[in-house]
Amino acid sequence: MPQHVLQSPSYKLTWLPDRGVFRLESPGRRVEAGVGVEFTCRGRRAGISYANLTAGRAAVSQVRDAQGDADELRIFYQEAQGLALSVRVRLYARRPFVLARVSCTNVGTELVRLNRYFLSTPDDGISTSVEPNGFYVNGWQSWSETGFCPAGSRQRTPTLAERWLQGPMVRNAHTPRSVQTDRFWSETVGALVTPREALIGGIASTAHQFGQMVGDLREGHLGVVLQTQLDGVPLAVGESRRSEWFYLEWVPLPTGDPFAQYAHAVTRSMGVPRRGEPPIGWCSWYMYGSDVTEPNVIENLASAALLADELPLRVIQLDDGYQGAWGDWDSRNDRFPHELRWLADRIRGSGFEPGLWLAPLVVERGSRIAKQHPEWLLRRAPRHPVSAGLVSNFIGRALDPTHPEVLDYVRETVRTAVEEWGYPYLKLDFMYAGALRGRRYDPTLTRAQGLRRAFEAIREAAGPQTFLVGCGAPLGPAVGMVDAMRIGPDTASSWRPDFRGVGRFVSQNRSLPSLRNSMRSIATRAWMHGRLWLNDPDVLVMRDRQTSLTQDEVVAQTTLIGLSGGLTLLSDDLDDVPPERRALAAALIPPLLDGMDVFDLLTNSSPELAVVPVARPWGRWRLVALFNWTEQPMERELPEAVSLDERKAYHVVDFWERRYFLMAQGALRPVLHLPPHGAVLLGIRKVREGPHLVATTFHISQGAEITRHEIAEQALALDLDLGRTAKGAVWLALPSRPSHAALNGDPLPDKAIRAIAPGVWSITCRIPNTATLAVSWAQDTSP
Repeated sequence: MPQHVLQSPSYKLTWLPDRGVFRLESPGRRVEAGVGVEFTCRGRRAGISYANLTAGRAAVSQVRDAQGDADELRIFYQEAQGLALSVRVRLYARRPFVLARVSCTNVGTELVRLNRYFLSTPDDGISTSVEPNGFYVNGWQSWSETGFCPAGSRQRTPTLAERWLQGPMVRNAHTPRSVQTDRFWSETVGALVTPREALIGGIASTAHQFGQMVGDLREGHLGVVLQTQLDGVPLAVGESRRSEWFYLEWVPLPTGDPFAQYAHAVTRSMGVPRRGEPPIGWCSWYMYGSDVTEPNVIENLASAALLADELPLRVIQLDDGYQGAWGDWDSRNDRFPHELRWLADRIRGSGFEPGLWLAPLVVERGSRIAKQHPEWLLRRAPRHPVSAGLVSNFIGRALDPTHPEVLDYVRETVRTAVEEWGYPYLKLDFMYAGALRGRRYDPTLTRAQGLRRAFEAIREAAGPQTFLVGCGAPLGPAVGMVDAMRIGPDTASSWRPDFRGVGRFVSQNRSLPSLRNSMRSIATRAWMHGRLWLNDPDVLVMRDRQTSLTQDEVVAQTTLIGLSGGLTLLSDDLDDVPPERRALAAALIPPLLDGMDVFDLLTNSSPELAVVPVARPWGRWRLVALFNWTEQPMERELPEAVSLDERKAYHVVDFWERRYFLMAQGALRPVLHLPPHGAVLLGIRKVREGPHLVATTFHISQGAEITRHEIAEQALALDLDLGRTAKGAVWLALPSRPSHAALNGDPLPDKAIRAIAPGVWSITCRIPNTATLAVSWAQDTSP
């Protein structure tokens, strides 16, 4: 018999004590779930779950938490094997999701070690309107593969060499490998997908345990498991420990932003502060690598200063290559004769902000730190340090962040970089090392808690004003600690992975450096931007030498990075970037877009359609980008997912090609040409009565740089704010040819005005950072 039925605008929540599960229903869909725990006692693994537990009492109360007001159902199970389990389930009046948390108390006579908590569905525990057609998988850390997996597929199994060299980096060692077709493991959050809905599942709090969603799409086995990993932490007699908050939500499809509510829930749970504007800058890595020299940085600093009017960078970041050894961050090699403070002063003196790369949790075997403090190393056995994988040109060693002296070392390293050397921008790399499996100084902490403590120590030492970028970091424990997070593998000057000249053996690896892999993750993790942190999509590779990238691939990466709204960094020798490619990069400056919706995120393993809605007080429009991931050119009609009112006419502008289309009422959608690995970027606006803006060519937003838009009788005035000098055009729909155009009061020559299409006029001008464009026209006297 059901008891304790709760109702919200989104769901009906029912407790079924005879089955030990709760049921979550919305029209046409249902999920049932029960709780369980796995543990170790006397060296033997054991487990209990709702299937072999007797339900005890249940109670309903009203609570308020970071998500708002909720009705809470608390269920207590009778003691089994010395453990007493309970679960809280919260249903919100103003939130379209449910949260649940499992608790366990040791009421027995012996210490046990907790391995995992879980919520799982019983047989026939999920009902959907149509059969599932895939699963969205999120990777463990920055570089891990992420994206939609269609039904009938399976997650890729790496080769033995990949497991040894890269496995510790990109894979959560406590998460089982999925080797079966239609069985998927996702870290932090995942989604079981049908053509009409998605069941989003994961953890809404992320500081204490790593969490997973497991999806089983096999015929006769349809189900999901949400779990958190406790890594064998002890639970003494009389002690209790809780899981993270589990998250469940049915999301109707199609939608361009299916993880929006989940991301906002995590933001509220973790107290993520508001972020400022994404920085624009240059870093040394992708041109010079670990062979970078002090003169390399100084030369590019000088180039950045000379190009500042056209390409106003803010940060100049020194990456890996300055240190004497990984771990000995206070030492320098012979390529850096001056102290790092000297370099920071030169950068600041040229009008830029100094940035510095650190890998505070990885050390080299021969470093001073490793030799002097062997007790700081994470170990799998007393004489065997844990491998951190192939970092740079050596197998790295991981520091144990549960050791208080390691945290002191991390604090001092960061404090020195910020306060003594003068670097207010830090990139924190290879942070996964703090969450590797091994014997820890403090066995009561989970791996997630150990890594979280490292992030807390870094933020404490750096101070709130230091801009922190996480990289190679397991995502959950970093939420709220970093300002920005790398959300994909390293980019590269090649489309596919080409690891040390053996590209054909690793071309299918989606975690190795390559432009393809980087771009794929920019799209599949776009939903995190501006919520969990600012997304770091990695740098623009713009050079035309020492690269195999085509012009179309460069345009595609520029489009995707620009629409993502995240960090914009260059990493070439600035003197060698051709002017036309500098202009591509400049079109992303300043950052004016808040992020993009990826419309095929839950239908396509390599998403092809991104849309950015842009709104200003004087107008609304959409930016629409289509991508071709194939080796062949493609003709593609503007997708139906881009909704258009057939009763309206639209201006359609191809931004990179500077082409204009008029979509008349009821007209066929335009057919677009996409080159191999290329992109098309459109601006789409409704045709309105009277004079109005059609597009601008100064900025990728096609008009968001306009801060004032006023129309008077037969005259129009625009204020543009670019923060840089740029030549471009403003396209206007006017009743007749402009009779006069002036920039900052100075008349523009007649040749600056030309027709784009009937009724559409282009006014070309050069904007000196900010400007006012005034345009007037004669009254249209045509019959």
